[in-house]
Amino acid sequence: MKKITILALVLVLASCKKYIDKGPIDSTYGSEFWTSQASVEQATLTMYGQFRTCIRSSNAFFTNGDYVAGIFSSTAWNYTPFTLANQFDFPTATADYLGDLTNWTRYYTLIAQCNLILQQVPAMPLSDFAGDTAVRNAYLGEALFMRSLAYFFVVRNWGDPVYITRTYDQVDYGNIPPVARTKEAIVLDSCLLDLQTASGYLGFKGGDPTQTLRANKGSVYALMAHIYAWMHDYKDAHNACNQVIQNGGYSLEPGATYKNLWKGESSLENIMEIAMQYNSNDPQFLSSSDGYNDYSAWTEGQFNFFSVFLKDSLDNQLTTNAWVADQALTDTLFGVDSTGASKDLRFNTILEHVNATGGDPQGYLLLKYTGFAYQNPGQESNAYISNNIALFRLGDILLLDAESQAMSGASAAAVSELNQTRERAGIGDYTGPVDQTNLVGAVFQERTRELIGEGQTFFDMIRTDTVLHNLTETLSYTPIRVAQKGYYWPLDLGTLFSLDPLLTQNPYWSSNK
Repeated sequence: MKKITILALVLVLASCKKYIDKGPIDSTYGSEFWTSQASVEQATLTMYGQFRTCIRSSNAFFTNGDYVAGIFSSTAWNYTPFTLANQFDFPTATADYLGDLTNWTRYYTLIAQCNLILQQVPAMPLSDFAGDTAVRNAYLGEALFMRSLAYFFVVRNWGDPVYITRTYDQVDYGNIPPVARTKEAIVLDSCLLDLQTASGYLGFKGGDPTQTLRANKGSVYALMAHIYAWMHDYKDAHNACNQVIQNGGYSLEPGATYKNLWKGESSLENIMEIAMQYNSNDPQFLSSSDGYNDYSAWTEGQFNFFSVFLKDSLDNQLTTNAWVADQALTDTLFGVDSTGASKDLRFNTILEHVNATGGDPQGYLLLKYTGFAYQNPGQESNAYISNNIALFRLGDILLLDAESQAMSGASAAAVSELNQTRERAGIGDYTGPVDQTNLVGAVFQERTRELIGEGQTFFDMIRTDTVLHNLTETLSYTPIRVAQKGYYWPLDLGTLFSLDPLLTQNPYWSSNK
C-alpha cells in the first residue's frame, strides 16, 4: 500500500500440505513473533497484500466480474475456450487453460492469515497495545472483515466453500483431516455474524480519502450489504446500505473530477480501495526481458493487471491487444446517437472509441485505469500503471440500495437513489415504469454504466436473474445450467482433490462435463 512497505518474509514460510492451511504455520508465527503491536501491524499489512494477490492472479477481479458478463472481448484473451458465445462451455479436460481461475487456494492463504491474527492477538497482553483495548480490537475487526471478504469472493466465484476458522500449528502438521464443503448460506451467515462484531471494533472513516486502504466501519457495512443482497435478503441489505449512506460521511465525486475515483486516495466517495499505486519502497522488477511483466508478487503498482484495458498509444505501444467493450452493447447502454455522441458524462470520460486493430474488434477502450508511467523514464523501461481498485464506493452502495428498494416494492425510494448517479452523469432523472421488473432493470443498467470495469456486472447478473433472467436471455445459459448454478466456476480437482479428498465438483460441471 502507499506509505506501507509490506514485508514478504511474513508470507514466505513453511506451509501445511493441506491447501486449506495454505500459508504460514512455522515457528516464526510462534510466541516469539507475537510480542508487540508492531508484529501485529506487520501481519495485518501482509493480510491486505494477500488479498491483492488473490484478485490480481490471472486478472481474476476483472475476469470474474466483467469479462464473462459479455461486455468485453479480445484476441489477447489467453484462455481460448472463452468467447462471448460460450462462456464456461469447455470440457473439463481444458480446465488447465484457466489456471488460478479454477483454483481457490490463494484465498485460503489469506484466510489462514486472518485466522492466525484472530487466534494470536486476543492472547497478547494489553500492554503490547499501550493498554488500549480499542487498538487491539481494531486489529481483530480488520481480520474478521478480511476473512469475511475472502469467503464472499470464494462463494461468488465457486459456490460452497471449505469453511475453516482455526489455525493449525506444528502439533497438527501432517494430521489435518480432510474437510468437506459447507453450504454457502451457512458460511455467509457466519460471515455476517463476524461482520456484526467487526462493526463494533471499527469506526467510520468517510471524509478522509487517505483512510480507505484498510477496513473500516463503512467497508464492513458495505460488505454486509452485498452479502445480504446476494442472499436476496433485501430488507437487511437496505439497512446495511443505509448505515453507509447516512452515517459513513461519504459523498459522490463530482462529475468534473470523476476519474479521481481510481487515482488513489483522492475521492470522498470511496469506502475502501485496494492499493495498486506505484510505491518506490515496494519490491519492484525482477530480471526481465520485456521491462514490464516480471514483478515481485508484492509490487503494488504493476503494468499487466490494469493494462488489459489499454493498448497502442494509451500504454505507449507496449501492447497491441486489449479487452474492447462491445460497440453495439455500449452504444445502447450509454445512449450513443448516430454521430457517436452521448449525453452521459461517463461515456465521454472513461471510454474511447477504437477501430478494429491487431485482431481486436472495433469498440471502446476503458479509461478508468490510465495512470501510466515508467520507473525509469529516461530509458522508458519498467512500466507500471498506478491506480487503485475502488472495492466499495458510495455510488455502488446507492445503486445497491436502489436495487434493494425496487425488489422490496419501495419504488419511490429506489428511483430517488437511482437518480443520484444518473444526475451526476448528466442523463437526467429516471422517468420509466416503476413496476419491479422495469425498475430493477433500470437499476441494473445504471450499475453496468457506473461500475463497468469494476468487477461487478456478472455478479449483478447472477443476483438479479430471478427478475431479469439475464443469464438465459443475455448469456444464453440453459435453464438447467442456471438451476444447477452453472454460473459458478469449476474447481480444478486435478490439483485440489489430492489435497482434500472430501472435495466435490460443482453440480453443473460434474453432471454435464
